[in-house]
Amino acid sequence: MAHAPTRLPALARGLRANALVSLITGCAGVLMALPLVQTIGLIAGETYQVLGALLLGHMAVLLWAAGRATITFWARLNIAGLVGYVLLLIAAQALGEIATPTGRALVALDAFVVFLLALWQARALKAATPQPAQ
Repeated sequence: MAHAPTRLPALARGLRANALVSLITGCAGVLMALPLVQTIGLIAGETYQVLGALLLGHMAVLLWAAGRATITFWARLNIAGLVGYVLLLIAAQALGEIATPTGRALVALDAFVVFLLALWQARALKAATPQPAQ
């Protein structure tokens, strides 16, 4: 069983923090789809349940990846996904796709938290990646 090298603790912590956020939002999507539809109004309720289940899967993958020797590969893949997600939320805001002021605030908060997670992981990845001598 391959484990993350000891020089990558910050990156593993970043992935685990991301896993915690995915757990919380995933459970919210699965268990509270109807209130989310009423509060945000972006997509149908069943879609929140599917997204919630996907986030729970994302949590499991992040926890698994945080302990692997291939953590940097998984972190790069995760960062790319997080950046794409933030851009998607920004587009939804810009296009007026979110129905309520509370929904707009929650989506903005979500985008900010995800951006911070991506930044944390990117900085930890950079610190863990050997730099060429200059």
